[in-house]
Amino acid sequence: MDFRNNYLATAIGSFPHQDPEAACRMILENLTEIPVWPQLPKTGFLENMYVQYSEGLPCVNLDIENKKIFFDTSKNMNAELESFYEKYLSNNISLFEITKKYSAGFHTMMEILKKEIPPSIRFLKGQITGPISFGLTVQDETGKPVIYNEILFDAIIKGLTMKACWQLTKFRELGLKGIIFLDEPYLSAFGSVHVPLNKKMVIQALNEIIVNIQELGGLVGIHCCGNTDWSVLLETEVDILSFDAYNFADTLSLYPTDLKLFLSGGGILAWGIVPTVEDIIKESIETLLQRFYNGISSLCHDFIPKEALIENVIITPSCGTGALSEAAAERILSLTSKLSACLKGKEMP
Repeated sequence: MDFRNNYLATAIGSFPHQDPEAACRMILENLTEIPVWPQLPKTGFLENMYVQYSEGLPCVNLDIENKKIFFDTSKNMNAELESFYEKYLSNNISLFEITKKYSAGFHTMMEILKKEIPPSIRFLKGQITGPISFGLTVQDETGKPVIYNEILFDAIIKGLTMKACWQLTKFRELGLKGIIFLDEPYLSAFGSVHVPLNKKMVIQALNEIIVNIQELGGLVGIHCCGNTDWSVLLETEVDILSFDAYNFADTLSLYPTDLKLFLSGGGILAWGIVPTVEDIIKESIETLLQRFYNGISSLCHDFIPKEALIENVIITPSCGTGALSEAAAERILSLTSKLSACLKGKEMP
């Protein structure tokens, strides 16, 4: 997979910039091997992570003025559902385009790379909002999360799948291999009394998207920026587990059997070791290296040898930077790049 002992760097999708080209240029300058197209939530409501992939979903309503998204189930949904499934079953991926109005960063990155693709690029990374976070966050007109509406939730899973596959087709037009992350912040609440979700249902929903992306030749990651029941993610078909290693590295040690199976099957750990905080100036390459080594040590024992942990590693920030200042985001990406370069030339202590 081109990851073996390479410590490649990438990022989670959101950035605080309002100028799409400035964001893309900054990304390409720092993430020379796995650049990511930028989500730009500060440019407007349509780039909110739950709105950005809602384009074309049945029964969706956007209240731009009040910055609200919801699904209207009070009307007869049959016509919209029928139209949606006709498009889905046609397998015409172009019908599920993420338009420039919803993602200036995606289209700007494509325009830049059409002119020149740096030879160092190995993959191009995209992302979608994961189905569980989407389904728990976005509600119907009564305030009920749409994940509990079986009919709508099935359409949402399929719509998100096609949004991911559409990205891959655009990457392939440039001759680039793709990685798609499913961003799942809400999975940190999995298992709580307030989120009564069945583990099997969560895995099935994730796998439906994962397998479709893989069948198109893409690699798939799942990003969760908090602590969670990691066995849920490790039991999916995912290629890359992306986690906040700065704050939660040791929590993976609670799932040694699942982690060993994931790693032995070629699974990749994306270590979010660079914290996404405004006062990032407090961190240096030295402090982050030590944090990474400590994280490796917390997971390393006889059951999971160090070699398995360090063989397939990606270095990332711990989460997106969309809520921070541009200066902080640029510092975070610079540290991510420099840490990757430093690890390439170091042996693990």
